[in-house]
This record gives sequence, structure tokens and C-alpha cells, in this order.
Amino acid sequence: MKMRKRVPDKAQARSLILASEQEMIYLDTLTPTVEGASTIIRGIYENFRRLGEALLLLQGWEGDHEDSIQALTALQVKTNRPIYVLDNLRRLRHDINYMGYQPSADDLADVLSIKKECWKPVLEEVKKRV
Repeated sequence: MKMRKRVPDKAQARSLILASEQEMIYLDTLTPTVEGASTIIRGIYENFRRLGEALLLLQGWEGDHEDSIQALTALQVKTNRPIYVLDNLRRLRHDINYMGYQPSADDLADVLSIKKECWKPVLEEVKKRV
């Protein structure tokens, strides 16, 4: 999808950031199991995507999932895993949602590692911009 220009919306960006923070706290309460892997992976992905959407809104743009993740991968933020792994997370979530892929224990462990290593630095960088 081509990005569309829109009026920058700081209030909606803040709302997306807050919703992401709250949901990520909830996701931390779930016991990671293979049976719940799809739900946990989709939730973690969605929270990162919302942060990317918040960045786009601050700049006056509206785009699709790929645009939101690209906004995050363009950040100059120090993480213990390369920030581009967020695009791998986007593809995994797509396969789960649209291809019927059933994530393995290894998939879940990898996504939990991405969350552990990238969530706080990315969240803090996005918050600084608001």
C-alpha cells in the first residue's frame, strides 16, 4: 500500500503507545506454551506495529503493516538483537494469520527473545519522539 499523507496526530500516537505498553504488560502474564504461541506472537507483533504506526502518525503519514515496521527499523536505537528482526516477526505473524502456520516452541522462544531484547529500547525511543 502506498502511504497516505494525513494531519499529524500526537494524541492518537500517544494512545497507541499507551495501549501497546498496557497490552505488553498483559502478555507478560501469560504462560508461554506451544498452544498459546499464536496468540502471544500476534500480540507481541501488534504492539511493535502500533509503535511504528505512532511514529508515522507523528510525521503525518498513514500506511500499512509493512510501513509501520519499516518506521521502527529505521530508528537509530541500540538493541541486543538487530532491529530488522522486527520484519521477520511481521512475516511470521502474516504466516500465522493467513497461511495457517502453527508456530513451534522455537518460534515462540525466538519471538520472546525479540521482545526481551528490543521492546524497551524501541518503546523508549518512540516515547521520546512524542
